[in-house]
Amino acid sequence: MLLNPFILEKAIAASLQNIPKNLGEKLRKRHRNAINKASHRLVENPFINYENGKMLILSDTRTDKGEAKFYETTRKACRLIEPGNFLCHAFWEGYPCWHRATLEIVENYLLIEQELNQHSSGKSVAGVDTLLLPA
Repeated sequence: MLLNPFILEKAIAASLQNIPKNLGEKLRKRHRNAINKASHRLVENPFINYENGKMLILSDTRTDKGEAKFYETTRKACRLIEPGNFLCHAFWEGYPCWHRATLEIVENYLLIEQELNQHSSGKSVAGVDTLLLPA
């Protein structure tokens, strides 16, 4: 799936607004940093692999042997699946990680896209043609 940059921008803003207000400032900053990193990664690579609440993410780091790292993330967990099968370091330590922030952004994206499709499905071509722009 290829992400639309305009909807993506709205999804990022929604994710930033969804950071719980009752967290301490340091943890809120970690959430913001995770969302910012996720947003940069999604802009760099807007192709995603998301299905049924699971997302496969190509990491921006490599193994000592130069192999690519792949993470599988859900709302409940984030783990490195290749190579190995280990929990994400940030997730293991109880902190927000950019992998799960990516999942949140993508899920917000899908909700916004669905809302836009529902609004546009009731409009006709005749309604669009009546829009007049000032000369």
